[in-house]
Amino acid sequence: MRIPYFLQDIACREILKFLVLPLSVGSLCSCGSSSPSPPPPSFTTMSLPGGIIGTEYSQTIQSTGGTAPLIWTISSGALPDSLALGESTNSSATITGIPDKVQSNVAFTITITDANQRTTSQSFSISIAGTPTVAQTQSGAVRGVMDGNLIAFRGIPYAAPPLGDLRWKPPQPPPSWSGIRDASSFGNVCPQINGISQFVGNEDCLVLNVFVSQTPPSQSQPVMVFLHGGGNVNGDTQYSPTPLDAPPLANQGVLVVTVEYRLGMFGFFAHPLLTAEGGGASGNYAFLDMIAALTWVQQNISAFGGDPKHVMVFGQSAGAYDIQFLLAAPAAQGLFSVAGMESRVVSLGQTPSFASVEAGDQAFVSDLGCASATNVLVCLRAVPAETIVNLPNSYPYGPGIGSTFLRVDPFSFLQQQGSPAPLLLGSNREESSLSDNPNAQLDDTAYATAIHQRFDQFGAGVANQVLSLYPAAAYTSPSYALIAVDSDFNMACEVRTVARATAGSNRSPVWRYFYTHAFENDPSLLPYGAFHTAELFFLFGNFNDGQQAGGGIVYTPSSADLAFSGAMMGYWTRFAATGNPNGAGAVQWPAYDPTTDSMFELDDTSASINGYHNSQCDYLVTLPQP
Repeated sequence: MRIPYFLQDIACREILKFLVLPLSVGSLCSCGSSSPSPPPPSFTTMSLPGGIIGTEYSQTIQSTGGTAPLIWTISSGALPDSLALGESTNSSATITGIPDKVQSNVAFTITITDANQRTTSQSFSISIAGTPTVAQTQSGAVRGVMDGNLIAFRGIPYAAPPLGDLRWKPPQPPPSWSGIRDASSFGNVCPQINGISQFVGNEDCLVLNVFVSQTPPSQSQPVMVFLHGGGNVNGDTQYSPTPLDAPPLANQGVLVVTVEYRLGMFGFFAHPLLTAEGGGASGNYAFLDMIAALTWVQQNISAFGGDPKHVMVFGQSAGAYDIQFLLAAPAAQGLFSVAGMESRVVSLGQTPSFASVEAGDQAFVSDLGCASATNVLVCLRAVPAETIVNLPNSYPYGPGIGSTFLRVDPFSFLQQQGSPAPLLLGSNREESSLSDNPNAQLDDTAYATAIHQRFDQFGAGVANQVLSLYPAAAYTSPSYALIAVDSDFNMACEVRTVARATAGSNRSPVWRYFYTHAFENDPSLLPYGAFHTAELFFLFGNFNDGQQAGGGIVYTPSSADLAFSGAMMGYWTRFAATGNPNGAGAVQWPAYDPTTDSMFELDDTSASINGYHNSQCDYLVTLPQP
């Protein structure tokens, strides 16, 4: 007969009274006194907030139940980059870190296991949002800095440093980095002699700068990529030859990108051994740098709010010269939608053959003492950068016509095919006033002597013909007559020749300008008129060049200057966006017509004009360029 449970319990307790062993009641029989086990673990936090790139993330996940110790693990998926599941307690764990990549809905599962091997799991997702001062490039995130009304991203590598064995090789992809790279300061300028005859720079200089408006655009914006001047032997994106940092131009509905590229013999040295390395080309390293920068823009600029389908590549002086080569180079095609050339062109016959560049650069090898070296390239690549820069600048520059990089003359290319993209080009009226001092007290005799010195080399009677085309009496002074001659001969007439060769029916349109605006609010600058580089101050909206060396311009613009600057920015930015500078109710700029030389004069009161000094240019273009 089964004894009822409550009687069993009574019997058990009575028996214990007679035992002498110090045993607990519960250890001998089931007397109904044991504590119940805690429930299995469960989550009380069911979702997590998003984070912001570059900002500390710290979120605690809570749980209840379970027998300690509790173990927290990521059982599936993964946390956003640079976040980690930190140390946990019995009831919580914290996710911490500084996210360095924009990511959307990153899914993962966390599992808790208690001491009794009981488990529970919960799925989460975290999104990491962008912020205007941090942008995600293919190499890693960069943090810019607020600068006035702009966000400035400076010193971003677009290629690997061309050091050691990479000297005189095509640019390689930039190295990647973890975390967020500081982009508040400029990178190195490329090796050069600065304005006070000092060596400056470092070969680790293949960087670019991006300037973005602080006002978030409603859609992707056109991009304006600028190549600085400096004769391809000096100049940079920081101070020289004009102010490019944090330009107000970037507040006009566009992004502005400025580029450092290899200069001098680092960018243009040609040699048969390098040609063999380069698959049939050398002396083209500066151009390959520019192409690498444009490729970087195509791959990364959308992260900054730019539109890779609308990219204007433009340059001034040597930068414009370089643009014409890029127009003709197959490797550059498709990387830009429009192009601009300011105050420099390449005329027919000005580009040497590739063979002659290779031959001429042999002197460079000898001057560095490497001609008889067992391994010439190893010897050359070991020479200090300062030694190379301090050599006389007397070697021919590549690329020459006939290499795999440049198969045809860049002038002939435009003449035969037109520009591969809409082209804006022009020059300034007083291009030569920085070298032909307008304050010099030239009389008629001194003016005539200067003309003979320049033109007697071309034959008898040439100088006299020039003097008849530019009589001193037609100008404010003989000094301004000389400025007109040199500006026309070296620039305006050459620009006309290239514009005429490029424009035509069924071709990309050409838009020619003639810049005549002077620094009218400064008596010391006013005599120089529309000098070489003058337009850049008004185009970029920076009027003080801030050069660290060699002096510079400090200018307070008048209200008329500011209005003109705004109008000029409008023409250039509309061209960047559409390939046509017109719109927004601005004075109409006619497309260039070779039959009328229709172009646009840029000044306080801009206007369409047909030709400038055409009779003078008709004669000057028959003379060879020295």
